[in-house]
Amino acid sequence: MFYILTSKYTDLGYFMNIENTKNKLLDNKRKIKTTINLLDLIDKKTLNDILDAFNEVCGIGSVIADTEGKPLSGEQNFTRFCAKFCRGTEKGRKKCYASDAFGGEMSLKQQEPYVYNCLNAGLVDCATPIIVEGYHLANLNGGQVLEAPISDEAAIARARAIGIEDIDGYLKELRKIPFVTKPRLQKIVKFMAVITRTLSDMAMQKYLLAKQSTEYLNKLVNSASDCIFAIDPNFRITMVNRVCHEVFHYDDGQLCGVDFCDLLAPSARILECKSKLDLGREENFRIEMEGVKVAGNKFPAQVSISRINDEDGEVAGYVAILRDITEEKRHEKMKQDLVAMLSHDMRNPISAINKTLELLSTQRIGEINEKQDYVIRLASNTNDQLCSMVNSFLDIFRDENTNFSLNKTFFDFNQIAKDCIEELSLLFSDKNLDVILKSKNITLELEGDLVRLKRTINNLISNAINYSVFGGKIVIESRRIWGRNKNILQIAKGDQLRNLNPKKMYLWTSVKDQGYGVPEKYQEAIFEKFFTVESKEGLGRRGIGLGLAFCKLVIEAHGGIIFAKTPAKKLTSQKTPGCEFHFILPLS
Repeated sequence: MFYILTSKYTDLGYFMNIENTKNKLLDNKRKIKTTINLLDLIDKKTLNDILDAFNEVCGIGSVIADTEGKPLSGEQNFTRFCAKFCRGTEKGRKKCYASDAFGGEMSLKQQEPYVYNCLNAGLVDCATPIIVEGYHLANLNGGQVLEAPISDEAAIARARAIGIEDIDGYLKELRKIPFVTKPRLQKIVKFMAVITRTLSDMAMQKYLLAKQSTEYLNKLVNSASDCIFAIDPNFRITMVNRVCHEVFHYDDGQLCGVDFCDLLAPSARILECKSKLDLGREENFRIEMEGVKVAGNKFPAQVSISRINDEDGEVAGYVAILRDITEEKRHEKMKQDLVAMLSHDMRNPISAINKTLELLSTQRIGEINEKQDYVIRLASNTNDQLCSMVNSFLDIFRDENTNFSLNKTFFDFNQIAKDCIEELSLLFSDKNLDVILKSKNITLELEGDLVRLKRTINNLISNAINYSVFGGKIVIESRRIWGRNKNILQIAKGDQLRNLNPKKMYLWTSVKDQGYGVPEKYQEAIFEKFFTVESKEGLGRRGIGLGLAFCKLVIEAHGGIIFAKTPAKKLTSQKTPGCEFHFILPLS
């Protein structure tokens, strides 16, 4: 006998949700079943705890099963009759699952908690559905009780239908099944409706949070400029972001199911990486390969691939990030061409000009007057600056390509500073600058790359000349100090001095001018390649922004530090606060 409980015993609001979504659930059952799993929203322990409390109050058997009747929770408070006999054979277990699924479907269809005789042994069971945002996820099934006795003939027939051999034991346990009155059963079913509504609300909250997180993750992934692939253990693509379709020219949805190797050439190389990941030799790889578009066109690509493990440490899949580096390769080729041009096409004529000026200045091809000598020297200095710029560029390029090395010798640093001042004397006189070298006539022996350190000092002094006002003063000073000299501590930031050893001797050199200075926010950026800044007075950085970058490269290659400080003096009504450049080198 089948019957349903009338609505006066149930919560109408909860079952209105069933009415509103019933048709959708029935039409999309297969899709829904694979979309959400109740155990992804509520863990099994929580389900078992809820059933324990329910059984303690009601005293009946219960289980939370999926829409096919398979248990999601433990089979709580089951009678020995159901556990040993009804579910003790394969046929019996299938009938029990089908009965639980039937109760859930009927409850959903009738929009009420459904009370019925189970399809296996004929006991009285009941069911209520668990619904989340229109998804029928599971059922709460309860019962294993009787309202009236079952005849032995009917019981024996049911036992034989499911392959029971111990008929006597079957009948003995059947007689132990408790009897429940209809009013009592109605109260139990009403309580079940409350529990399923509570479970639905709990799952709904978790579902909405997960949905929001998924939507946010999808937005985040699709906003990335690189291709992102999720790959299964068989190396087939399961998920991609929007950029993948744009880069490989596939239509939306066509990349899912494609072998990841088909997108790369040579495929054997990526399979070799996969093999190493599977064996645990590497956690991730980053390699350059060629991407293969849908039409077969190839492009340079950088691929990063990592392995994803399951709870047992086995391969659950892979995640790969691919970047189209066509533009990077083009820029790299342009840079190499530029370096080649600077190395050959510019250095050769610069050297020729320098030889010509040298012939003129030494009067080997004829006498020159004082004015002519001045012009030749000016041209020679300009040519030296151009040569220094080219050499700086090449040194920076060598550093980026790990080919930068120092040629160290011992020399007097003060003498190098004097030579630099002499070479730039014409530029000083043009702006009527007063140059002071504070060396105290002592020898400061240093082991380093003489040519590059000389270019470093030249760059710093030329910088001071460019920014100095007419009639100003430039002070160049060098001295020996210990690593934690109190004067240095007053002008430098703590992070700038962290590499200095307080027990070691250093050479400290400063170049100070009375120009317009450098804004504080740019005092670290000015050492970056190609960085330039315009001052309010229109005195922008001259050149292409490589001079200070080269200085930083050389000083740090020697194990030293370099930094700028401005204003060099307290601000007054004067508009030229000045600027200081300091570098510190370890002494032998």
